Amino acid sequence: MLPEISTLARLEQLDAQTHQLQVRLTELPKILTAEKKAVEAKKKQVEDLQAQFAANEKERRQLEGDVQLRQTKLKKLKGQLEQASSEAQVTAFEHEIQFNTSEISKAEDRVLELMEQSETLEPQIKAEQATLAAAQKAGLEHFKAAEQEHKAGMAQIAQNATSVKELVAALDPKYAQLYERLRKKYKTGPILCEAIDGNCGVCQMALRLAFWQGVKAEPDKLWQCEECSRVLVYNPSVMLA
Repeated sequence: MLPEISTLARLEQLDAQTHQLQVRLTELPKILTAEKKAVEAKKKQVEDLQAQFAANEKERRQLEGDVQLRQTKLKKLKGQLEQASSEAQVTAFEHEIQFNTSEISKAEDRVLELMEQSETLEPQIKAEQATLAAAQKAGLEHFKAAEQEHKAGMAQIAQNATSVKELVAALDPKYAQLYERLRKKYKTGPILCEAIDGNCGVCQMALRLAFWQGVKAEPDKLWQCEECSRVLVYNPSVMLA
């Protein structure tokens, strides 16, 4: 195999690695943004539950205070009922006593409902808080890891660019121009391909018989697919190992 073709193969590998790194580094911010949104949604969920719990406690305290006031009022009304001097007063006091007794019963029933809700909310809040804390911790770790990966990726891309520049500079101008032309045409590769059973391994175009015979007879010569212009390699297992 021509040394120049081996160099082209190395250039192709470097370009492919650079492309993969660039794609990955482009995806990283999107991944982190999605994770951040998920954490924010979880935080909102915890805050909503906490707000429900706080509203529950507030309503329950108000009801319990109302019950105490009505119980005090009931005691006073019962005393007034005993001292009532007319049927009209008795009727009025009895109506008031009945009303307050009914309101106390309603408030106590509601307090029981709120207590049941509170018993459900409290462990749910604790569980969601634990989940949120874990998500926040993981998010911070992922952010730090992404920073390191980005730094390493940028360093590798720069190193690849330097290697490509050095390899191209060492190439025969004919091959350097060929590489630049093919890289411009096939930005994500490949620029080399196998010649298998008389076909181009990438575009699948059948090679002319005479052309195919020439490839097999002189595999170390530079051959390009007449359809896609990629460099053909007759024995790629050695070159691409």
